Amino acid sequence: MPEQLPHAQRDDARAHSPHRRLSARYRGLPLRGRRVVAGAAAGAALLLATAVIAPLAVNGAGSPRSGAAAQPDGDPALSVPASTVNATAVTAISETTGPVAGGSTVTVSGTDVDGVTRVVFGSQDAEILSATSTEVTVAVPPASDFSPADVGIAVYADDLRIDGDTLSYRYDIMSPVDTQMAYVFAHWDDYNLAEYGSLPDTDCANFASQSLIERGWTMHEDWWAEGTGEDFDFSKAWVSSTFFMNYLEGRPDLATALDDTQRDQVKVGDIVQFDWDNSGDRDHTGIVSRVETTDAGTQVYYAGHTDDTDYRTVDEAITVLHPGADVYYWSIA
Repeated sequence: MPEQLPHAQRDDARAHSPHRRLSARYRGLPLRGRRVVAGAAAGAALLLATAVIAPLAVNGAGSPRSGAAAQPDGDPALSVPASTVNATAVTAISETTGPVAGGSTVTVSGTDVDGVTRVVFGSQDAEILSATSTEVTVAVPPASDFSPADVGIAVYADDLRIDGDTLSYRYDIMSPVDTQMAYVFAHWDDYNLAEYGSLPDTDCANFASQSLIERGWTMHEDWWAEGTGEDFDFSKAWVSSTFFMNYLEGRPDLATALDDTQRDQVKVGDIVQFDWDNSGDRDHTGIVSRVETTDAGTQVYYAGHTDDTDYRTVDEAITVLHPGADVYYWSIA
């Protein structure tokens, strides 16, 4: 059955990175938990002091919360442990501030850094885009829970940290998508009842609509809500996944329809919709919260109300929870 629409009559009159193996200059000698690392390259020498190796513990994409890969908990500023290596291989980064939604390109500079295999912002692994002997360029991951924070940057050659524990990065609200996603993660499990009402068992489109207001959209005679609690009133397009689909179909200035063969075009902040029973109606709506592309393909995660979630994979929704369901996306302009 399609998503039920409460108070339907009220609207009638209203309108991968190049992971290179650790080069010989970074390979160490294990000595009862200690490692001596000497770096040597043509025309240059790199000496890393004897130290205990303490690999960073991260909660990556394989550590689920609410049914899918989740961002780690805790204070992001404290999530990178103090370096145990007195290293000087990495000396600078090109940018020290970026949006909480991630996606910025940052270059890490230093000496003999082409052996780098991981760059970690707070506790989030960045995608390595390219590497030379003097620069490693990465795509910055989103901030944990899309929240502003100062985080450390850790750079690794295999399990050896080589950044000298001096790099930091500031996540800030810098774009409409940042504002939207900060709102989503503040309210996916803590409903904003001070500004909106909620609809039992069918609040998904209501929440997605709220997030787009935070992104900068304005209400329209066909897409609106007002009031709170029992006085909450709304248009059909605001609260019904199917009517929301119909509204967006008539607004190409706001959104572009994508199908599941176009996952490589989906981005954080876009809208995902599901047809659980292949009826042509839309039965559920969420907000894209993460997109991962690997050699195996693109994985899309979403957040939303009604079976509240922050990071659930689209694949789980259409193969485990609702086998055979159809999925669609709206690329938000």
